[in-house]
Amino acid sequence: MLTRRIVLVILSLLLPLAAAAQPPKSAPPEGARAAKSYVPGLEQFMNVIQNEHAKLWYAGQARNWPLAAYQLAEIKEVMSDAQDLVPTFKNLPLADMLDAVVTGEIAALEKAIDRKDAAAFTAGFDKLTAACNACHQATGNGFIVIRRPSGPAFPNQDFSPRR
Repeated sequence: MLTRRIVLVILSLLLPLAAAAQPPKSAPPEGARAAKSYVPGLEQFMNVIQNEHAKLWYAGQARNWPLAAYQLAEIKEVMSDAQDLVPTFKNLPLADMLDAVVTGEIAALEKAIDRKDAAAFTAGFDKLTAACNACHQATGNGFIVIRRPSGPAFPNQDFSPRR
């Protein structure tokens, strides 16, 4: 998933440069559509965040603090990408909304992970989840409700810490 996201970001950055380096072409045939460079929509970012959110939960429940820190950093990275590429959504300041989550709930979760505090992690995870749902409500997408994972969504990953 991370590799795919990196490829998409690299392509979105390089395609406009490659297009600018090409010699001018003749006008496209009548009725033909010009090629567009791809920029992921908000849904693509949120789908990645949802996966990382679930993995964060499993890592925290397994007390695998390095993995939990990694998953939380991935959430921050994708949120940063969303802030840069989709700063507004439905005329709302999405970048500012995400920044509030990063400086609030995510910062508190980072502290819980650093302290290896399982109770603080669980409380922080629930606050992060509530912030996600509050954002969905604010953007008119309240029908999207995120919760703690209830079953193993990633049966091919071992979340237990390495000894």
